Amino acid sequence: MALEHYKNLHKIPEISEKEFKTSKYIYDTLANIGYSPIVVGDTGVYADLITDKKLPWLLFRADIDALPINEDSGLSYASQNEGVMHACGHDAHSAMLLAAARELYGKDLPYNIRFVFQPAEETTTGAAKIINTVIPNNLIACFAMHVWPGVPFGQVATKRGALMASSDFLKLKFYGKSSHCSCQEKGNNALLSAVDMVSAFPDINKNATNNEAMLFCGSIHSGHLHNIVPDYSEIYGTIRTYSVEHREGIKALIEKTAHNIANKYGTCPDITYDGGCPPVYNNEKLVSALANNFGVQDNATSTLAGEDFALFGDYAPSCMLWLGIGDNPPLHNEKFFVPTDVLPIGTDLWLKIANYNWGDELS
Repeated sequence: MALEHYKNLHKIPEISEKEFKTSKYIYDTLANIGYSPIVVGDTGVYADLITDKKLPWLLFRADIDALPINEDSGLSYASQNEGVMHACGHDAHSAMLLAAARELYGKDLPYNIRFVFQPAEETTTGAAKIINTVIPNNLIACFAMHVWPGVPFGQVATKRGALMASSDFLKLKFYGKSSHCSCQEKGNNALLSAVDMVSAFPDINKNATNNEAMLFCGSIHSGHLHNIVPDYSEIYGTIRTYSVEHREGIKALIEKTAHNIANKYGTCPDITYDGGCPPVYNNEKLVSALANNFGVQDNATSTLAGEDFALFGDYAPSCMLWLGIGDNPPLHNEKFFVPTDVLPIGTDLWLKIANYNWGDELS
């Protein structure tokens, strides 16, 4: 069943917050099983499996959005949406959770389960948009699964503590004053402000985090003419850290440095962060139980990639699991695909998690 869902979803990829066909497919599938699905945040969907309203809850989360990449996988069921593809495996995540929801339907379980299909993970804005609606009372644990190249095929890996980094989209602008280059002393050079700022990034990272993070600039824009002092510049970058302390520290030092540079050139800084999420921090007791009972490897290497599943950890102990797909093309690559033989492995793990008594680990 997961295979059918995977192929169907792979054909209809949609970018973040535009997952209307994907959302309808998920909604209709859940309804046909017998659930009463609910749409949240325009394109998110959740459904409940209630054994006893007095029981605690588990939350299983899958993401549903795709990427603005033109697919070149050669699959017979490749994307039918030009310029968009499932290059991060979210179709597989949704397919495995839908298959698990079908297998679990009508079963007596130790807990109630909420199946959450979250939009807009790629922009790290989807979890924040729906989380106040999808968190049930008496929630005791949250789980998510992500297919992962580089982890041996079929192996499930994770680690205690920070598995994935915080992610912030940095927008830093300087406003200055234009003048002709022959009298540039009459202007305030916003371009030089930006150049100095980006040049300071390595020192900011070292001083704020001892290089245990990443402050990266991917784009600078400034000026329109070859002989005019630019009165405006903009820097686009990202911050990735493994701790809340480093995340806050690096932002504070960015602000201090930007104002010092602005004072030097007579410009005015404007700093904003679009989207963003904290690190994915796995609960130690959940990881121990998964390792001891389900054969999950607990020695995964943390990545500076971000994931807004992190926000669920604010509400209950949580754990992100990586489902290995071997030496496949990397995530966010036009040739990426999920080997279909791995889908039953992920589905089976969901069933095991659903049937396990988590009381001792979480007491």
